[in-house]
Amino acid sequence: MGKWDSWRDMDEFRQQMERLFDEARNMCGEPSAGYVWAPRADVLETPQAIIAQVELPGVRPEQVVVEIVDGDLVVRGERSIACPDPDDPTYIIMERAHGTFARRFALPPGVDSGAVTATLAEGLLTVTVLKAHGGAPGRFTLRID
Repeated sequence: MGKWDSWRDMDEFRQQMERLFDEARNMCGEPSAGYVWAPRADVLETPQAIIAQVELPGVRPEQVVVEIVDGDLVVRGERSIACPDPDDPTYIIMERAHGTFARRFALPPGVDSGAVTATLAEGLLTVTVLKAHGGAPGRFTLRID
């Protein structure tokens, strides 16, 4: 479906390893500089469109940016969560990711970077990029309402 970039894949693996260590060090409070978590996503292709579904529970539309950059679909933003007082004796486990997030998906040739829609409902961001024969990838930023 999309182009494979071994350097990008290796960089994503490195980022995931850094996230694991950051999560262990920063269970609560301000995330460290450069902290990024990657929400889970599905990307599917229909005859008319490429559709990305990204799990973003607890994220408001104004906290999300959707862009097409160099032929890739980029979803980024930030999720903050209320942390209890670290001295609270009832605090036992914190597993929910927080901080900035980013995902990048390679799009096939022939998508229409001007024909993008996005909805965020019940914690699921759905981005639809229509196909257009002969369309040239450009740069496009979408505001989610």
